[in-house]
Amino acid sequence: MANKLIVTLLACASLLITTTAQTTQTHVAEVKADANAGINAEINAGTTAEKNAGTKADLSAQFQQLASKHQVCSAALVYIKGGQIQEPSFAKGCADALMPDANSIFQAASLGKPVFAYAVLGLAAQGKLALDEPLMQYLPQGYQHALRQGDINSPQELVTDPRLQKITARMVLQHMAGLHNWSSGKLEFQSEPGTRWQYSGEGYMLLQAVVEAITGMGLQAWMQQQVFVPLGMLHSSYQPPGEWQDLLITGSIQGKALPLRPARKAAAPTSLHTSISDYARFAQAVLKDTSLQKQILDAPVMANQRSKIEWGLGWGLSHTSTAEHAPLLWHWGNNYGYRAFVILAPAAGDGMILLASGDQGLRLAEAMTTHIIPEQLGLFQFPLLGLKPGLLCQVTGIC
Repeated sequence: MANKLIVTLLACASLLITTTAQTTQTHVAEVKADANAGINAEINAGTTAEKNAGTKADLSAQFQQLASKHQVCSAALVYIKGGQIQEPSFAKGCADALMPDANSIFQAASLGKPVFAYAVLGLAAQGKLALDEPLMQYLPQGYQHALRQGDINSPQELVTDPRLQKITARMVLQHMAGLHNWSSGKLEFQSEPGTRWQYSGEGYMLLQAVVEAITGMGLQAWMQQQVFVPLGMLHSSYQPPGEWQDLLITGSIQGKALPLRPARKAAAPTSLHTSISDYARFAQAVLKDTSLQKQILDAPVMANQRSKIEWGLGWGLSHTSTAEHAPLLWHWGNNYGYRAFVILAPAAGDGMILLASGDQGLRLAEAMTTHIIPEQLGLFQFPLLGLKPGLLCQVTGIC
């Protein structure tokens, strides 16, 4: 009996030892697996970081190469991906130029139009401006047109053309007002309001006068209150103050620097000065505001059939081959010695902004846009951008 008990105890002890060993081996294997997983995660994270760093370095190198090739003296570029502003890139393509930074201030030219439109649509949302009512109802004393745009001392004329009574805010924002881009002297119509698309800075000047009459404020003060302060755009102005002198980037033509010529008068269609960081904040706000996007896209008009460009409220509209990036919102800027470009893909939350000192700056925009929209876009054939090849190039291929 005692021998049987001993045998039984020994068998139990053996089973216990075997089970413990197996449990220990399993635990060790799990620990090793966890450790390996952690190591692999670190390796993968490091690889991803290195890949991203490499991509950023490659992008910056391409940007610098293009700036040098096209003699764009100073340039700043930033992407927005998934609604998040990325680290900006900077380049200089002229030996004597300054390398800009995030707070450097460029003339953004017509990139001021979408910013002004953003504020105008806000005024309409407040019930203070009707988009489809004649603008002249807000100017009972008539419209005083400056004979020399941009000159604070310009003589003015009271416009008496009866066609002025037909222009609405929507027509101005869609460039359907029938006015020339700029009139040399007396304000002139190119077509009947509302009948055909005609890019017009003069229309924006009329709308600026209306906004100033409604609000009782000058353009810069009103934009500061409605847009620049709320969005944290501390280095943006339609009439930059003297103390910004050291932040201003000079314009350039064919690699030659131009004298600084700050705006003498705040003008909604032309005089925006801004930094790459500030304009990225504005673009991000547009990407996040789906209600605003619906307003911009509501009942667009055809601007150019050949390049399939439409125009919404304050923005050019273009389409791509995939729904992921369509429709695109975009605009360009062209002041003497400066070029600027913005493109947004609201469906993906992506965008790109370029600010450049140099008459060939838009060449950089065409190349760098492919990093967010990897296809050839018809909008770069839009004649007003000045990138379309001449007749000799189109016919013979000699460009």
